Amino acid sequence: MGGVSKRIAVTGAAGALGSAVVRRLRDRADVIAVTRRPDAVAPGVEVRRADFDDIGPAAFAGADAVLVVSTDHRDNGHRAAQHAAALTAAAAAGAGHLVYTSLVGCDGPPDLLNAAHRETEAALRTAGPPWTALRNNLYLEGLDGLRAAAAATGRHVSNAGAGAVSYVSRSRCAEIAAETLLGPARGVVEVHGPRPLDTAAVAALLSARLSGPVEPVLLDDERYADHLLSTGTPPALAAALVALGQAVRAGVYTGPRRPS
Repeated sequence: MGGVSKRIAVTGAAGALGSAVVRRLRDRADVIAVTRRPDAVAPGVEVRRADFDDIGPAAFAGADAVLVVSTDHRDNGHRAAQHAAALTAAAAAGAGHLVYTSLVGCDGPPDLLNAAHRETEAALRTAGPPWTALRNNLYLEGLDGLRAAAAATGRHVSNAGAGAVSYVSRSRCAEIAAETLLGPARGVVEVHGPRPLDTAAVAALLSARLSGPVEPVLLDDERYADHLLSTGTPPALAAALVALGQAVRAGVYTGPRRPS
């Protein structure tokens, strides 16, 4: 490794975010790729097979710093338990810096998005080693999920009012994660995109991607809930999306204030 001595373990190393972090670290550190899918990891780094449902210190043996990438398990309790197990194993292995990929606004609603992150941050704080919680804003790539509805209806419907979101790319999140792993613990760090996008700006972005008009439509919370339910959204998810829009209105996802 040309004199590079820091050993860094990255979980979810075959996933979109984890693999991007590995790529940014491979020439700067001794990388340990921890994953359930070893065959999906690009060559050139040490690969260890591990599953968060049955993980122990061996997965992180020798690592100076560990990145625990949040899982996509649908049950928040199970998801939080997976994260806590990984953090406990990394601490037991002697890691000197624990980093976790959290979410902006996880202190509040909606619980469907935030509960597991909130519980994991509590576990991170008590795990023992110095820690960093990377609170990433909503992913820019997540807007791709809005394209089908916009294409079918020519509308982008929201209850976000005048609120805006500084959507951030996975690439940017990976860049910040790599730099954090190479440095000292930083506590809570928010990771935002370059500028906040309100409902009209999101509609304009969708319009550009679809090469057709997309009208921004703002509804109050009750009408937005009715709209979601009418399109087949499960009630629990509809309630979470209403709460998400309320958080956007409250400025939770706007990002840092910039001088006017």
